Amino acid sequence: MTKHLPPYAELAARLRERIEKESLPPGSWIGTEVAIASESGLSRMTVRRAVQSLVDEGLVERRAGRGVFVRGERASTRRIRVVAGNLLWTPAVRVAQAVQEGAAAAGFEVSVFDGRGDLDAVVAELRALPGSGAAGAVVMSQHDPSFNRALAALVAADFPFVVADQTLSDLPGASVASDNRAGGRLAAEALLAAGHRRLAFLGDLAADTTAERAQGAADACAAALVPPPLRLDLPGQRFSNWEPAIRERIGELLRARPRPTAIVCSCDAVARHAIRALAKHGVAVPRAMSVTGFDDDPIAEWGSPALTTVRQDFAEMGRRALALLAERLVAGSAPRHEAVPVSLVRRETIAPPPRPGHRVAACRMATSAATRRLKELKRLKS
Repeated sequence: MTKHLPPYAELAARLRERIEKESLPPGSWIGTEVAIASESGLSRMTVRRAVQSLVDEGLVERRAGRGVFVRGERASTRRIRVVAGNLLWTPAVRVAQAVQEGAAAAGFEVSVFDGRGDLDAVVAELRALPGSGAAGAVVMSQHDPSFNRALAALVAADFPFVVADQTLSDLPGASVASDNRAGGRLAAEALLAAGHRRLAFLGDLAADTTAERAQGAADACAAALVPPPLRLDLPGQRFSNWEPAIRERIGELLRARPRPTAIVCSCDAVARHAIRALAKHGVAVPRAMSVTGFDDDPIAEWGSPALTTVRQDFAEMGRRALALLAERLVAGSAPRHEAVPVSLVRRETIAPPPRPGHRVAACRMATSAATRRLKELKRLKS
């Protein structure tokens, strides 16, 4: 009984046979995927899958804007993988897009893995990379021990990779991240310049990027001769539901004596949760509490009030990650770390601290109004 191959496999077999039968030399043009689809009567998706299978074999290569060509023995086209924890996270999308945009010029084919917020799936993908046929990978950070163990396994297997948004201090692997310490310092300096003298830092301090931001904030306070920020830790994974923990930490902050008048948040998402938690306690931002974020996600600008934040250039992070990977694959360079500059984006969540006695005066006004209302109700009932 004849076994029928799927359409993409049949097309790949025909293209392979044509290359071998006609003894097409390296560099010979096979055609564009559009033309191959028209000639074969198959969909673009089927053609793309067939061509990809031949790319994986090393038989052909794609050239951006030109089509499919027979690959030579010394051709530089190689397949690399982008491993993202969750492509619903805007920074991961920006890094992946930057890698894809620069891949063709660097001689790479790119495929993207989306973990969809499942850390176990990301770890499984990392452990499978050495046998996947990929030449290397750009990996978005996860800041978790199991993730770090999977990276250590890649180092042991001598599999080339670059981690984006993390500084690898304990592993001999390449990495690229924002200058997080400088970013934390910028955020704190903006608050200090507005007159604040008691700050808090809110974030997952187990993550190296967050710890660096907290250290930058502490540096700014030390330079200004004011107490270091009150540290409010948020343990958990990158995509955990932080909201319950943030509510607890905001409660701690409001009970602290002396109470901080400004919060440096580890990221924009944490800042937005913090602003909501403050509102539930009747603390308005920025009139009664100033807040800064980190990342410059779209939510930073679209929210009300618009969030003052530290902008990370994730596209540049992706470009540098690709360049580091290319250095390793093409030139055999040793792994190293690169830092990407950051900048402060001023919006609406910083104001001078409340004046001494302002809160007491506000409470007295509210009490007086309530007393007057109670007297009025008693008069109406009598």
